[in-house]
Amino acid sequence: MYGLLDRSLELRGPDSLHDLAAEYLVPGAVILDAGCRDAADLIRLVQAHDATGVGVDPVEIHVARAHAAVAAAELGSRVEIVQGVMEALPHPDGHFDLVWCRDVVQQLDLLVPAVKGAARVLKQDGHMLVYTVFVTDLLAPQEFEMLERHMGNVSSNLIERNVEEAFESAELAIERKDAIGTEYKEYTEERTQPGSKTLLRIARLRRLRKSLTERTSTTMSRRTCTGRCSSASGSCSPPSTC
Repeated sequence: MYGLLDRSLELRGPDSLHDLAAEYLVPGAVILDAGCRDAADLIRLVQAHDATGVGVDPVEIHVARAHAAVAAAELGSRVEIVQGVMEALPHPDGHFDLVWCRDVVQQLDLLVPAVKGAARVLKQDGHMLVYTVFVTDLLAPQEFEMLERHMGNVSSNLIERNVEEAFESAELAIERKDAIGTEYKEYTEERTQPGSKTLLRIARLRRLRKSLTERTSTTMSRRTCTGRCSSASGSCSPPSTC
């Protein structure tokens, strides 16, 4: 039995999202990455499909990283990065062929206005590809609370029907819905074992808690002292927090 369970089921990985997007893109397409973060997905889509694109994100550091990534990829003439929000996009109606929205919906404070904003700039025959997370009855109440408090999610946006109603209010029809479940996690775990590494770190943290605490306290004290001395002597600015 273990031999069967240890055999890979060849599940889909995160790249399957790009495979899906490819079904709706042709050369020259115009793509909006709503919530682009570092623009990694947008850059990949633009390169793969000879397209142009716009990445929008409300977070200043994300925008800075996206600008840097676009410059490194030498795509400055084909990719524009904008700091802003979905409900106030500075683009005309019907401008984009595809709206890519990955890991964003669950964190939108203004869900309906945001979805309507994306729908406004989407062409009549365009598509919006959304990857998001929903809760199920398998989730314990304390886990649901953690998702909202520690991960910045909006609890109502984790309810599938609420999100579907938001899309309906924007006059967007759901063409395809695919429950991915744990496939991406299993795919990644088979290759790089991030879950196993995390569990090992937790186990080691429990065993080494005292020595790590003492070591961390000593390091912080030294850094604080160095910062104060440097500042007092005028040789450098006080330590900053990133």
